[in-house]
Amino acid sequence: MLESKKGDKMRKKIYLILIPVLIVIGGTILYYAIDYLKPIPHSLSQETIEKSDFLKKQKAAVYFSTTSDQDIGGDGLGLTVFIDRKNQAKSFSSKGLELNNLAVSPQNDLLLVDSEKMRLISSSYKEFDLKKPQYMGEQTGYIPKKQLFFSLFNTGFDKQNKYTYTLSYGNKSGFKEATIPFYINAAGTDQDRIVLLTTQNVQEENSPMRIQDVTFSSGKMKLAAQAELKIEGKNEIEAFSSILSDSDYYYVVLKVSEIDHEEKNKLVMQRIDKNSFEQKTFLMYSYKKDEDSTTSIPYNIKNSSHLYKGIIYYIDGLGNIMTFDTKTTRISKKFKLEQINQEATQHHEESFFKENFLYMLRYDPKSAEKYLIETYSLSSGKKVTESRIKGLAEILNSTQTHDVFSYDFRMLN
Repeated sequence: MLESKKGDKMRKKIYLILIPVLIVIGGTILYYAIDYLKPIPHSLSQETIEKSDFLKKQKAAVYFSTTSDQDIGGDGLGLTVFIDRKNQAKSFSSKGLELNNLAVSPQNDLLLVDSEKMRLISSSYKEFDLKKPQYMGEQTGYIPKKQLFFSLFNTGFDKQNKYTYTLSYGNKSGFKEATIPFYINAAGTDQDRIVLLTTQNVQEENSPMRIQDVTFSSGKMKLAAQAELKIEGKNEIEAFSSILSDSDYYYVVLKVSEIDHEEKNKLVMQRIDKNSFEQKTFLMYSYKKDEDSTTSIPYNIKNSSHLYKGIIYYIDGLGNIMTFDTKTTRISKKFKLEQINQEATQHHEESFFKENFLYMLRYDPKSAEKYLIETYSLSSGKKVTESRIKGLAEILNSTQTHDVFSYDFRMLN
């Protein structure tokens, strides 16, 4: 009888310990369940973005997405955050697409891409389904003379073990798809074509890189190899910009690591004649490998360079703006951003060039809003405006159950 009473007391003690523990565990699960299910603040509906005057009220857009592994698992999230003229941020949710970017036509039509759809936002809204889901973007843009939007998707190895990309191209009339059977190192647009820098065979060491043209005739795509990339020495090459073009040349910024001198790295401007494909390499700067860090990588490789009135502007991840004069080939350090974050984590900071201005999406931990847009004059190198963004920090804080990253930022109207 005594043992029975002792057992009862022991069970009561266990219950007294377990009940608070279970309450805490249950409360924690409920908290995170509610947090996971709660809507993203400042959300935009499909009906809102379809309105004919929607884009006219927006001055900027930022694209965020989860990584491809989350998309494949069905837990992906894409957010296009629009910032209106009153600096209020509002987000449109979609499927995710890692490394995706936005595209705008000269008429200010906007192309939004996710893993399943192509959305055209303008005075009239259109959307088109992709033939099959895509999980990683490469580059999105607009070809003026053909009046075509395009989006390149990194599809990976096909059944024949060849590396491929999917190209979706079209406009309000519809989109078509084609295959690019090479690894793409960099991409850009000319007036009537897409220009690519490709690796012939990624599984082969020192496989050559080639400049290729993607042209369009009667609604069909044509891919043509033009020339092999020529840089002296044995090097590992990585593109640090998109491909720019003027009437005579293509230009691309490359990081070159010398294989025979492992301690050396250099950043170069590669100039390619559009007719003869003669090439010349211009040294921008060199540095030791131990000085190389993730902070030197551009804020966004696709938005790191800009051609304006014969001058190419390039911004690195340390906030240095370099210039390359296309007439004299003179290279200079133009200016540097104010209050640079030297940490590897850049808190969704992004760059975007437009005409004579550099726009920066910046993070300020000391401000209530946390995020702001800075405008720098390219001609003077001075910061001319600063706008605090309302609501962006709240939107990003609400996605803690999804690990999202910024992949593009651009000014609209």
